[in-house]
Amino acid sequence: MKKIRVVGKRLGARLGALVALLGVLALTGCSGASEPQEESRPGTPAGGDTEQSTASKGDAGAGAVRTVEGGCGATKIRKGAPPHWNPEPAGFSDSAEDLPYVVGAGDQIMGFLWEHPMTAKSAALKDGGDANKVLWFVRSERMGKPLTIRAHPRGAEQPVVEFSFPSNSGPGEIYPSDIAVPRPGCWTFELSWAGHRDEVDLKFLEDKGAS
Repeated sequence: MKKIRVVGKRLGARLGALVALLGVLALTGCSGASEPQEESRPGTPAGGDTEQSTASKGDAGAGAVRTVEGGCGATKIRKGAPPHWNPEPAGFSDSAEDLPYVVGAGDQIMGFLWEHPMTAKSAALKDGGDANKVLWFVRSERMGKPLTIRAHPRGAEQPVVEFSFPSNSGPGEIYPSDIAVPRPGCWTFELSWAGHRDEVDLKFLEDKGAS
């Protein structure tokens, strides 16, 4: 079961579980598990520059990677071919190249964004309502371990939001997730699973109707 809690400023006591992301994908076929990796750290890509490794030089057609608006900090929002270590993301009945995604600083995790741009959706932290859906693919085996996330505003220590998502979904090394933050801005997400870690910066706009 997914767990979430907010730390720091008085944003509420320990919070209940959000509704797990189920049925997001039409599951068709299976993909083999990726080979285990040694413990990884952000900023030390195992596969080199992601854009260079997924798109041939001078190739502006199929398989090319392009950057779209909405990124923040050190993370770009991309569309097109996914990282070379996940060329055919498991579970997609059609191509995923029109879906925006992010890649971790250490090239160990990627996340497809079901909503772009994302809004803070702070109410989800209090009442378990609708949040931003992100489907994470990890480069190494999950080993039955959950994905834990520690999120905080980029360049600041507080407030902190923590999430945990179980490794009970498939096919492939995936973690469906619902994420929200207490206020808009650029947030750093520190992600850990099975002895590995990586991080991404994600931008959240103000909730619609917020004053």
